[in-house]
Amino acid sequence: MILTPTIAVVDDDVSICKALAELLEVLDFKCQTFDRPEKFLAASISGRFDCLITDLNMKGMTGLELQQKLSAADPDLPIIFMSAQSAAEAKSQALRLGAVAFLSKPINDDVLHRHIISALNRRSRPREP
Repeated sequence: MILTPTIAVVDDDVSICKALAELLEVLDFKCQTFDRPEKFLAASISGRFDCLITDLNMKGMTGLELQQKLSAADPDLPIIFMSAQSAAEAKSQALRLGAVAFLSKPINDDVLHRHIISALNRRSRPREP
């Protein structure tokens, strides 16, 4: 049985979450959105999601802080960052800590799709049903 990958989207801009959810569904992925990193962490069980797409700058916890928390809870979860601001230091840190990609908003659909496929191929262990 082939499982449809489930992508989590974390962004405090609800319109971004909605747009990405619609795009991911068109691309034949399951998607669950979260408007706060804390909500994602509360719902995240190791292996539940196949990839995470997160904003860098959010109210409360930043995307980098979320990445650090996930390094212990779900170290194999591939992360794709996105940001409206070019932050060379943050981009460097995110990639150094294992992020698959760091994309600038607005996101190009084809570029995002390629990075998701790459992230899913990097996932070191199969998802549990």
